[in-house]
Amino acid sequence: MVKKTDLSKEVQADSRQECYVCHRAKVNCLCDSIKPFATRMRFVILMHAKEAHKQRTGTAWLAKLCLTNAELLTGINFTQNEYVNSLLRDPSYAPLVLYPGPKAVNFKIPGKDITPEGKTLLVFVIDGTWRGAKRILNQSPNIRALPRLSFSGSYLSQFIIKRQPMTHCVSTIEAIYYLCKEAEEAGYENLNAQNEILMTIFKKMVDTQINCQKAKGSRRADRGTRTRAEG
Repeated sequence: MVKKTDLSKEVQADSRQECYVCHRAKVNCLCDSIKPFATRMRFVILMHAKEAHKQRTGTAWLAKLCLTNAELLTGINFTQNEYVNSLLRDPSYAPLVLYPGPKAVNFKIPGKDITPEGKTLLVFVIDGTWRGAKRILNQSPNIRALPRLSFSGSYLSQFIIKRQPMTHCVSTIEAIYYLCKEAEEAGYENLNAQNEILMTIFKKMVDTQINCQKAKGSRRADRGTRTRAEG
């Protein structure tokens, strides 16, 4: 007969096993929800090195898994990154960095064409804390020198389990979602709502983390009750 304690150890062991694709615990794997789609824009996600170490299960990685025309690079200073510089030199691209600012352009500025004829938009997306994102810009003059791209609308983050430093700050996967949405409204993309998978998987991730936090709280409360009863 299998002891109850042995079953508990088996469950704990299973919960620690990691999915090699989404990097989440297998019990919370999100791979069934990943439906990759192609965009006309090309995305290069620059993930802060500290974020890569602490947040392997973050939204940047999920966004990358959902986008066939995206890649993710880690670091802080991309000035001497030959791959990044080769993309910046490529005449077939019109590079921009997705970052707010007074001179930032968007897809809905009247009379402003941000999509040069014959070129593909190459969008660099910075992933990290607000301070970390600023550090990447400050230490990467090749990225800092790029025209800034932003949104025409104001959006509130639905990342309710994480406090945002300012009201206009959204997570990486939300930022890419809203950019795709505005690009389609402007006629640059033709996604037929495929970009909705970004928000679907994001909300599923948030719900999963909320449920995990509730479960941990219940277990702590249960342990406290048993301790008081035993005492």
